[in-house]
Amino acid sequence: MKSLDVLLLSRRDVESLDLTPDHVLTAVEGALREHAAGTYEMHPKIGVHPTGTHPENFIHAMPAYLRQLGACGLKWVGGFPRNREWDLPNVTGVQVFNDIDTGVPLAIMDCAYLTGLRTAAVSAAIARLCARPGAETLAVAGCGFEGAKHLRFLTHVLPGLRQVRLYDVRPEAMTVLGSQAADYFSGEVVLCDTAERCLRGAEVISTCTNGDVQIIQQEWFAPGAFGVGIEGGCAYTAPALHQADKFIVDDIPLAEYFQKISLDHPDENGETCEEFPGGIPPIYATIGEIVSGTKACRESDEERIVAIPIGMAICDVALASVVYELAGKRGVGQTFQLA
Repeated sequence: MKSLDVLLLSRRDVESLDLTPDHVLTAVEGALREHAAGTYEMHPKIGVHPTGTHPENFIHAMPAYLRQLGACGLKWVGGFPRNREWDLPNVTGVQVFNDIDTGVPLAIMDCAYLTGLRTAAVSAAIARLCARPGAETLAVAGCGFEGAKHLRFLTHVLPGLRQVRLYDVRPEAMTVLGSQAADYFSGEVVLCDTAERCLRGAEVISTCTNGDVQIIQQEWFAPGAFGVGIEGGCAYTAPALHQADKFIVDDIPLAEYFQKISLDHPDENGETCEEFPGGIPPIYATIGEIVSGTKACRESDEERIVAIPIGMAICDVALASVVYELAGKRGVGQTFQLA
């Protein structure tokens, strides 16, 4: 029976569900396979950019529909880098999950925590397939919320890791994350005082920075390395990015759109930071094509591979579906009626 009941889930509610990496990876990989199959509807992010406190501020509307899963919804999410000055998270927003028959919102939930999980899961899904077999060294640049989730998910899918290097401009963030890592990672954790000490020669690189500083130098990105970045290619210098043997994105229209808006929105000094320095490299495949097996992943131990997921709404909707189902089974959240 259909109704106008809407489930309201706070961040605390979502966290209480204790979603495991496998929970999240299953949902996200299903969405990636639908992307490869074309059984979805999604558009490049519609955004506004209130630059009152920082030129990188954004609020994006991200609608999506997954035909095979039978799920649709909208994420309304903002990223404001200077929020830390007010002791607020960088990313905030809500995820609406809709009934596909009536269009009625079934749930409205915090999306910030889910965004961290979704983003880390996409990175882990492609790392599992494209990192060199037996990779032992992981470097994580950026040790905030996203860095913490990436470390958790990457160590989960790459069991051969023996050393994790951490770097952040805030030493306290490295210390906290290093301490947290002991709960699930038994290898060596190294806190690095420079980006070079963290990144040079690492077999797997994860950049979880704000994306406005190009830190990865060409000579640091060794043959056989795999790199994944959450904020576009800006963490890579142009020579580092364009030496990749394979360049992978989650969605080609999204990548093209973000390259365009990065050039259309200069900072307060009138300078631009390209989403992909030096232009978008030739795209070998989408992440969905790799996950679904329609494109080969790593084909030699010497290949340098870079994956840049911009962030697809279909993955958010797939994860929201899991959250809605689990919350209903466990009686989590509050219900109200639209009318």
